[in-house]
Amino acid sequence: MPKIIRSKVTPTAIEYMSRDTILFSESYLGKKFPDTKNDAYILLTFDGNTDAQVEEDMKNVAELCLEIGALDAYIVDTEERKKAVWSARGAFLEAIKASTTEMDECDVVVPVNKVDEFIKFTHKFAEEMKVRIPSFGHAGDGNLHVYICRDQLDSADWEEVLSKCFDRMYQKAKELGGLVSGEHGIGYAKKEYLKELLGETPISLMQGIKKVFDEKNILNPGKICF
Repeated sequence: MPKIIRSKVTPTAIEYMSRDTILFSESYLGKKFPDTKNDAYILLTFDGNTDAQVEEDMKNVAELCLEIGALDAYIVDTEERKKAVWSARGAFLEAIKASTTEMDECDVVVPVNKVDEFIKFTHKFAEEMKVRIPSFGHAGDGNLHVYICRDQLDSADWEEVLSKCFDRMYQKAKELGGLVSGEHGIGYAKKEYLKELLGETPISLMQGIKKVFDEKNILNPGKICF
């Protein structure tokens, strides 16, 4: 990802998706993704002033990807393929939800050059915890959506697994220079993780700023929103 971003071509979207997430989406939608034989995929989209410019950008990035280790590069250049790819991408959340009895999300952001390290960590950690942890995300800015699946765990085991997963994954994000929330805010669930990441002084400053606009604390009391 860093090498693509440093190239002269700038895609308008860079999405990461794992094979298992794609398969969940296929099953959920009843539609086939153009290719599912590899472990992970990066979906890139391009825009430009002319068709020729877009085609040249796609060609250059495809060649770059192959040079730096991609197993293959597919050009999604028909309306049918575009619909297949983006409908699958749009259904990832619901597809993962449909594949399990219950799930919870670890929404983190890490530096772009650490995305692969974090994803590999989740795979190893899933094996260690003996739970499924599928993922997808916006690889171009490091925002990752990682889901812990309950499957057949009973209530007590589920709560224990969930707590351990969140602790370890938010700690890993911190180690990599990331944050405990990429897109979905802090709310109630992440308050302690944010406090641990930032410390008391930044939290106090944010509370002071909130008090200026919400003196009576009537806007989402007890919840942290960005």
